[in-house]
Formats: sequence, structure tokens, C-alpha cells
Amino acid sequence: MKLHNLFLFSSLALGTLASPAPARIQIRATPTYTLTSGFTGVPPTDYPISCANVAPLGATRNDLLTLPCKNLTLIFARGTTESGNIGNIVGPPFVAALNSMLGSAQVAVQGVNNYAADIAGFEEGGSPTGSQNMAQLIALAQEKCPHTKLCVSGYSQGAQVAHNAADMITAGQTVFINSVVLFGDPDDGEAFGKVSASRVSTDCHFGDDICLHGDLILPPHLDYCLDVNKEAAFVVRMSGLKTV
Repeated sequence: MKLHNLFLFSSLALGTLASPAPARIQIRATPTYTLTSGFTGVPPTDYPISCANVAPLGATRNDLLTLPCKNLTLIFARGTTESGNIGNIVGPPFVAALNSMLGSAQVAVQGVNNYAADIAGFEEGGSPTGSQNMAQLIALAQEKCPHTKLCVSGYSQGAQVAHNAADMITAGQTVFINSVVLFGDPDDGEAFGKVSASRVSTDCHFGDDICLHGDLILPPHLDYCLDVNKEAAFVVRMSGLKTV
């Protein structure tokens, strides 16, 4: 029952974020729900958030696997219970922000596959199979597109997956990573493999229990789409690519 309630509220939350007008979620002390124990209260309704353009269903992108190389390659891991392979809460708006700055002709997007993005994976510290796939994608990006600027990114459990992948890759693959962006990172405060800290941007909102190594899904964990322009600007700055 608890698992059913978690998925029910996940659907409600994503539907709210996808509404034509900016939704509002109530700020309150009690959690919206927890990733490990399920739904704990009525979905809140009064917290201002501007994620109106988020797709109602998770998006899937496999550019690295199927398309020619581009100047920037984003490998992105979605959060727990999101669908597609880049999800919908952060992935698509982050891609849109990069496209608006660089033009879509310069941006390749690859989601992490073989990754269930389920609660068990979060409890384990990030899906092992998803982590392995992300490490393989990093290796593929270097092999297939040696001149691309590679950004590795993830949201929520996706940030755990990215951390794990960073510990699996070679020194040469580590150096190949041009930038890292982590949204709502459960491993906040930990190094990102051997990647220089100057190339890593960790976006954790005040009051986000996930960033404090908890499992409560509070409103601050659901509005990272508000920060995508700032984080995209970081990626562009690190890449040195020309904006449109």
C-alpha cells in the first residue's frame, strides 16, 4: 500500500508540474512523502513554483547512441520514479536551457539506460546497473566524440548514479569530463570521483531533506527546474563554446 501511495503521489506531483499555469505547492513542516516509507500526507498546494513547461511524461534521448557527434554532449540520469531516460522534472528543462544558449545543433543529449530509477536503487545508494551504464556512456563519448565537451548530470537518485559512475571510470575518462551538474544530490558534500571541484556545480535547495542525506520529499526537492538557466550557464562557461 505504501508503495502504491508513493507512485500515486509521484503521478500527482508530476501532473501538477506539467499544468499550463504555474502550480503552487504548500510549504509546511511535514513531509510530502518519503522515498522509503511512502506517502505521508495530502499533496500540498500553496508553494509557488514555475515549472509549467515541464513535459507531463518522461522524455527519452539517445543522441550519443544514434546521432553524429555535437560540440556539447550531456549525459543525464533522471530521478527516482521518473519515466523515460531523462525524466521530466529537471532533464527536459535543463536541455531546453542549454539549447537556448548554444542552439540545439550544438547539443547532444543522452539519458542513462538500463536504469529502473526505483526506490530500491535509491536505498542502495544509486542503481548499480544505471551507474554502470552511465560509466559506459562516458567511455563511449570519449571514444566516439573525442572533441565534444562532455557534461555529466543527474537529479536526485540520478546524482547518486553519476557519483557512482565517476568512481568506475578511468583517469583518462575522468579528465575528459568538462563539467558536472548535480541537482538535489543525496551525496551532497562528497567529491565527484577525481573530477576537479572547479568543474562541479551542486545545486541543493535550502530545506531539501534529500540533500541532507534524508529520504523526505519536501517541496524544495521538486522545483530544481527553476535553476536550469543558472546551471546551463555554468556548463556553457566551462565548455568555452559560443552562444547563439
